[in-house]
Amino acid sequence: MKRVVLLNDLDIPDVISKSLYREYIKHLGKDIKVYFSRSSSLVEVICPGCGRKNAHSVYKKMGMNFVICSQCGSHYVSPRPKPETLEKFYRESNACRYWRKESLNLLESQLCYIYGPRVNWILELVEEFLSGSSILLDIETKYPQLLKHLLREDAFSSILALRPQLFEQLDLLPNRVTIKGDFDNYSGIVSIITAFETLERMFDPRELFTLANKCCKPGGLLFITTASCSGFEYQVLGENAPNINPINRMNLLSLDALLERIRLAGFELIELSTPGRLDVEIAREAVKKSENIKIDPFWKYIFKYRDKKTWHDLQNFLQTNRLSSHVRIAARKVDNT
Repeated sequence: MKRVVLLNDLDIPDVISKSLYREYIKHLGKDIKVYFSRSSSLVEVICPGCGRKNAHSVYKKMGMNFVICSQCGSHYVSPRPKPETLEKFYRESNACRYWRKESLNLLESQLCYIYGPRVNWILELVEEFLSGSSILLDIETKYPQLLKHLLREDAFSSILALRPQLFEQLDLLPNRVTIKGDFDNYSGIVSIITAFETLERMFDPRELFTLANKCCKPGGLLFITTASCSGFEYQVLGENAPNINPINRMNLLSLDALLERIRLAGFELIELSTPGRLDVEIAREAVKKSENIKIDPFWKYIFKYRDKKTWHDLQNFLQTNRLSSHVRIAARKVDNT
């Protein structure tokens, strides 16, 4: 099974400005109060990782309750917004509209950090494992630029966008991308399924694995990127992790839960990597911002008194040992015939 390690440095400002993210979080806090203040808009859920109920309340973020599953260790919001309320929030809230608008202003060099490695990743594994014409299905599309890059490679007979989350920016999708509201007509014929930063936003992420099982033909490929609570940022900072919010990080599945879901969906792993490059920087910035933050004294020492070489080596260690919070997974549909 493959793993990928990315040794080049990447600072937070290279990806997205801190001021943009702060403004988004400010909007998000206000919008959550408006959309989800009534308890009738929320519903209790079982663990989206293992499907069990044995979880306990641990902390609140922006007024919403995060629980940790005592079986698989996943972090998730419960009670959470009902599917129809969540869809309305993604479509209409000031925070989400602000984020979509401002993301258009990212520089091409910034976009290359995000999309370049993913395009190469998909193309390399398609060349290795698939032959002939391929149908690619992107679940809840959020990145039209990624699909544009894939179309340029002319490696797919067709690209489908299932329930795209672009809303007022839907016209940014290339004309050659087919928009689908359901997957009923694609059972067992899709060659590649991609789901980038999708699991953590879904009302029930188990739906993704059900969809992948039904749509993907034997030998087809599944590509997933997501945040995992098993990674360094969340294990060290806990509820103080700045990237925990109850909308874009509604489901932080553990690595164990993710792998079990993939197995149950009928896939075998090709690659499991945690190529995140920001865990140490994020944790160091959080400690620098708040001296009273509650974390192990060892990490406070590392972040405050050690040098860049130590931080670089630590990030390299996290990647090598699959301990970064950013996870990427490639899996192949098992042929049971």
